[in-house]
Amino acid sequence: MKKLLKSYTSFTRTERAGLVCLCALLLILIAVRGTMSLWVHPVSDTVKDKKLVAAWEVFKRSQPISKTTDITEKTKHDYQDAFDENTTPLPEIIDLNTADSATLVRLKGIGPVTAGKIVARRKNKGPFTNINQLSEVGSFSNVTFEVLKKHLVIKL
Repeated sequence: MKKLLKSYTSFTRTERAGLVCLCALLLILIAVRGTMSLWVHPVSDTVKDKKLVAAWEVFKRSQPISKTTDITEKTKHDYQDAFDENTTPLPEIIDLNTADSATLVRLKGIGPVTAGKIVARRKNKGPFTNINQLSEVGSFSNVTFEVLKKHLVIKL
């Protein structure tokens, strides 16, 4: 057994030198990786940053503010939680024939794919005439369909 163990642990002079070189290289790479943040600094373009901030402020000021801010707590949970409180609140009633896909996505039960299908159906077959025509686009559960009927109207 000692002979077997010795055969695995004994190295020639060349092999030991190779192992020492590999270990030294590994330590150098670890040291470089650990200290890289000290000697590599990201380039920041303050002029470009200021332009971006100014453009963002102009964009925020150009967005319309909705007059409907009295969304009750009862209907507030019908909208997805993915949007924070700073977004413009949706009106309680949305016209299915004029709403864009970004507005439709904010309703619970309508995802991006379904919103795209609603807009495509409206484009191909014309405006909706009945709320039940939503079943042509996708299958909704009864609870989801009740929420949609509460918030979607069809104005001809």
